[in-house]
Amino acid sequence: MRAGAVALEWRRLRRHADPGLLAVYTGALLLLALAVLYPAYRVLVYPSWADYLAIPRSLRWLQAARNSLVMMVLSTASATLVGVLFAFATTRHDLPGRRLFRAAAMLPLFAPPFMVAFAYILMFGRQGLVTRTLLGLDANIFGWHGLWLVQTVAFFPLAMLIIAGVLEAINPSLEHAARNLGAPEGAVLRTVTLALARPGIAGAMLVVAISVLADFGNAVIIAGNFPLLATEAWFRMEGMGDLTGAALVVGMLLVPTVLLFLLERFWVSRRVYVTVTGRGSRIERPPTPPAVRWAVLLACLLVTVLVALVYLGVLAGAFTAVWGRDWSLTLEHWHLARDRAGTLWASVRVGTLAGVVTAVTGVLVAFLATRPLPLRGVLDFLAVLPGALPGVFVGVGYVLAFNPTPLGGTVWAVALALGMWHLPMGYQAAAARLRQVERAIEEAAVNLGATGLRVLRDIYLPMLLRALAEAFAVSFVRGVTNVSIVVFLIAPGQVVATFAILNMIQNNIWGAAAALTTMLLLLTVVAVGASWLLLGRAVRTAPVG
Repeated sequence: MRAGAVALEWRRLRRHADPGLLAVYTGALLLLALAVLYPAYRVLVYPSWADYLAIPRSLRWLQAARNSLVMMVLSTASATLVGVLFAFATTRHDLPGRRLFRAAAMLPLFAPPFMVAFAYILMFGRQGLVTRTLLGLDANIFGWHGLWLVQTVAFFPLAMLIIAGVLEAINPSLEHAARNLGAPEGAVLRTVTLALARPGIAGAMLVVAISVLADFGNAVIIAGNFPLLATEAWFRMEGMGDLTGAALVVGMLLVPTVLLFLLERFWVSRRVYVTVTGRGSRIERPPTPPAVRWAVLLACLLVTVLVALVYLGVLAGAFTAVWGRDWSLTLEHWHLARDRAGTLWASVRVGTLAGVVTAVTGVLVAFLATRPLPLRGVLDFLAVLPGALPGVFVGVGYVLAFNPTPLGGTVWAVALALGMWHLPMGYQAAAARLRQVERAIEEAAVNLGATGLRVLRDIYLPMLLRALAEAFAVSFVRGVTNVSIVVFLIAPGQVVATFAILNMIQNNIWGAAAALTTMLLLLTVVAVGASWLLLGRAVRTAPVG
């Protein structure tokens, strides 16, 4: 019966696909199975059943799991709350400073994942500029409370971007109608604005929660003796050479990840939240109540100051002789950082390769997923699966899957891991763009004799250049600044900048670490700007669907 079903699917595949498209489709399936599914499989099967049964007897792992869940709840709640405030502030036309708040929210997205923790140690630690020098306090920022603050500032931009898109889509006439019916200001905000934004808030909480669980860079610097699953995996592998322990720890991260997916699907799908009806509205949003406007403004100003301190702290650290003791200016740290300039070029190379993998694979899989081909659901599942996997899980998976092969220990393994980890962004951007393309264009080309690959090359690729550019840019930035994957896969002679900076911070070489971090930031901004300038011309000349 099963063989008959397979034969039927195969005949259906041959009927709908030309040989070239069929070869690409098969190659994409094999690539995703090898680069996404196989590493995850290796992580789960590497420990024995006895190892899994021994987990409850490890008090440290249980404590790490409990701490990770506590931090996930705390940081997700606070980051989402701040994200709601910023989203509200940037979508209200009568609230001053909207552009400033949007710019402040975007800044942490370009920073290496450990940069917030590093900057806050410089500002609020025992030798901190704010706590010790200005306020005379002996503050200890290491621990769960410091990590909470850091993760809130580091991840609220993710929540803001998602929620702002939903708030922008809410028709202002709904708020006007509620007010005309006599609803007080608080009820309008609670039962109309925030209620309709619930899908965005739920999605934002999911993204932030997964990011908090997978956060390695901030945790390894500022958590101190507060064990977490993400850092425990690295300590197991690097400190003890315990691959089994590392696989068990990162495997434990999958449990809350799956629960988060189920919770998001259940909560969001309970109600219908249709706000885009196709009937345009030129009605302006009603004025924001003064009490709400001032409360949101003050809260956003406070967070904006905290974001500014991240960059101020790193920049000041790069020019200060001895942080906390000798505040004279010096360029000595830049000389030390210059000796590590080779790591910057290694980061650019890895980021470029990862960006190409994400962009090309994302566009190709999105196109194939729209074809009348069997197993399209499998393609879709494998393309979005990396979004649910923590970075440390991917790193350990690639170590177990490819270190025994010629791919292990090469820059290609790092680039492939980073590119596939960011694949959901490229895939979803391309899929969204494909849904806007009128299928009649393709049907006309097919009627004229175009093959499937010719349709992809001549019709869809020009229209997908913007999605291609966006996927490349985002994957490049996240690849250049990644820590959670490269710490597992980096090999001697291929050290990237983030790994070098992390080692400097842990060895208390703060000045050179700040200088190299500043150089990495500048390089990232310049590279992204150059890529957009080069690709923007192609995008502007591309046909519009």
